[in-house]
Amino acid sequence: MVTIKDVARESGVAISTVSNVLNHVDVVSEETKRKVLEAAHKLNYVPNMNAKFLKTNKKNTVGLFLPSIQGDFYKMLMQAVHLRCKLQGYLLNIYVSNENTSEEIYSMIISSGVEGAIVLNEGLSDQFIERIRLTGLPVVFIDREIEGKGISSVIIDNTVGAALAMEYLIKQGHRRIGYIHGIHNYDDEARFGTYVNVLNKYSLPVDEAIILRGYFEEAVAYSEMRVLLLKKIPLPDAVFCANDEMAWGCIRALTEAGIRVPEAVSVMGFDDNTLAAYYKPALTTVHSPVTELGNISAEEIIRLMKGHEGIKGTIHRLNPELILRESCAIKL
Repeated sequence: MVTIKDVARESGVAISTVSNVLNHVDVVSEETKRKVLEAAHKLNYVPNMNAKFLKTNKKNTVGLFLPSIQGDFYKMLMQAVHLRCKLQGYLLNIYVSNENTSEEIYSMIISSGVEGAIVLNEGLSDQFIERIRLTGLPVVFIDREIEGKGISSVIIDNTVGAALAMEYLIKQGHRRIGYIHGIHNYDDEARFGTYVNVLNKYSLPVDEAIILRGYFEEAVAYSEMRVLLLKKIPLPDAVFCANDEMAWGCIRALTEAGIRVPEAVSVMGFDDNTLAAYYKPALTTVHSPVTELGNISAEEIIRLMKGHEGIKGTIHRLNPELILRESCAIKL
């Protein structure tokens, strides 16, 4: 891709001169202007209008940096952040990193031109978080606990939520409880860690044979449960899934195999997405306050952006709650 630096080199002038010509700033001689325009034409230079837009709109612009926009969780989060920013008179730009490296995610955040960033991305390493901190860019993290000058965190207390789920299943008489992981991130690590801790608390087995990896996706969880059923090992009493989409994939696989939920196997979700109450059976799950997460994240980044340089950040912890429906039953 041809850059303004290439045009400057070709025409033999400074980058600032090329910028003045291309932005119609009338401080350049006609001869110099001609040389710059000829060089730009020769190189097929196309101005980066997106970068120009970001630069000119840096003030009052919040960036929301996500690893994905698929699934109910991300949709609810984006809607909440967008509405709160709009009500406060701020623009919102959304960036999706997908499978970018830590350095690429860092570069995306720093080069975005936003005045403040809300970041949910487990791919960003501590090294690059420190580099972001040194730039002075106000940041709110919603996937890890960090606070400092210009840096805050807003997190859902996964430990509390997972403990509510596991304690409930055990009190219902379940002893052999499986788990379906999401991706390797802050949320899943906390939920799985609590799953293990609660089993240990009651001297119950942590059976690797019934611990699956669903990557937070319904289709993957469905496939993994189908594979488990083909192994002909004893069924778990219950399965705790790290999100609702995977819980529904698990239920579909069990039901198609003729295994009744919750009569034979109870299934517990996490998040309480908008469809959870409409599944058949309706999903017993842990309600994550995603809308509140988005609202507070937006309010906190605006507070940091409005504050004086180096304003101290905070950590906000939001408590989930157990929602009882039909997919879990007493173990008979």
